[in-house]
Amino acid sequence: MTDPKEPPRVFDVDTGETTPVGPGWAGSTFDPHVVDFGHYAGHSIEELAETDPAFLYWLARHPSGTRYRSEIARVLADRRAPVEY
Repeated sequence: MTDPKEPPRVFDVDTGETTPVGPGWAGSTFDPHVVDFGHYAGHSIEELAETDPAFLYWLARHPSGTRYRSEIARVLADRRAPVEY
C-alpha cells in the first residue's frame, strides 16, 4: 500500500519505435473506395454494390463503416438504392 502523502509517481513512456494502430495494414494509406478489413478486404465498394449490396447496407450502419459511408452512399445512389443510417 502506498503512502497517501507521497506524490503520485510518473511512469516512463517508451518513446522509441512506434507501432501503427488503426485500420488496415502497416504502411497503408486509407482509400475510401476499397474495403481494407475482414472478408472483403481488397474489394472495391463498386464491386460490392454488384456482388453483395446487403453487406454495404450493413457496413454503412456499423461503426467500422463510418469512414466508408460517403462512398457507399454515392455508389448506392448511382444504383438508385437509398441508404439509411
